[in-house]
Amino acid sequence: MTTSFFLVKWLIIFSYWLLIINTTIQILVIRKPVSSEIAWLLIIYLLPLLGVFIWFFFGTSYLGQRRSVIHNITQKKITNWINHLKKCNYMFIKKTSILTNSLFQLCKNRQGIEAVQGNKLKLLNNTIETVKLLIRDIHLAKKNIEMVFYIWKPGGLADEVASALIKSAKRGIRCRLILDSVGSTEFFRSPWFNIMKTSGIQIVEALKLNLFKIFFRRMDLRQHRKIILIDNYISYTGSMNLVDPFLSHSTTQSQEWVDLMIRTKGPITYIISIIYACDWEIETKNEIFSELLNKKKNILTN
Repeated sequence: MTTSFFLVKWLIIFSYWLLIINTTIQILVIRKPVSSEIAWLLIIYLLPLLGVFIWFFFGTSYLGQRRSVIHNITQKKITNWINHLKKCNYMFIKKTSILTNSLFQLCKNRQGIEAVQGNKLKLLNNTIETVKLLIRDIHLAKKNIEMVFYIWKPGGLADEVASALIKSAKRGIRCRLILDSVGSTEFFRSPWFNIMKTSGIQIVEALKLNLFKIFFRRMDLRQHRKIILIDNYISYTGSMNLVDPFLSHSTTQSQEWVDLMIRTKGPITYIISIIYACDWEIETKNEIFSELLNKKKNILTN
């Protein structure tokens, strides 16, 4: 009995320090800023087990081996895509003002391309008007409709958008939809999920919840994008999820929820589509980058 207790004791101690060493190596390999590394190491060594738990859920962005592999592949495709796009010199602004120069330079440093010209932008700050305008664009779509949202909550205006998408899908418009598994739980549990899929709309549940995998990857990292692409020429992006404001927030003047969206017409939609293409491939393994390359020649004459 004493020998068994002794072995179990040292096995626990060995396992604990093995976990600590493994976590320490992870912190050093990821190469965070020195101040951040020191802070994490202090947490790990001063808060046994709890520190490791905190690191696992908040210090790393690991989402699984499959996603990491596909992400690396898509990054190479994005680089090739950007190099291909740079050949379209007519798309980019050559002269910038003092006010916009720093912003455009930031875009160039971050994305590798100059500022894109030939776009019309409209700022939208009324959710109801935004959704009504979106529904009109959906009905007028001629080729494709692609959306990604963190939250799609059935009811009210969201149901009107769903109905518009169904009608478009039935008349031959390609409709693809990416929704976060956590944010859109109500949608995936509602009848709308099967109704829309049956109508021909492709729906992907992003970062799908899995109780087993919660022990191996972070569950707090979610798909928070809000992007809509229509006919590779009209796009929406901003803070609005697909939720009827009257169903989710108080509409009193002091507590009204205000979302901002930008509706854009022009070639910038083609640039935004690369984000969607990347997300789609990571979630489905289906490559759609080739579609973008095939449409490159017509993005200003849409």
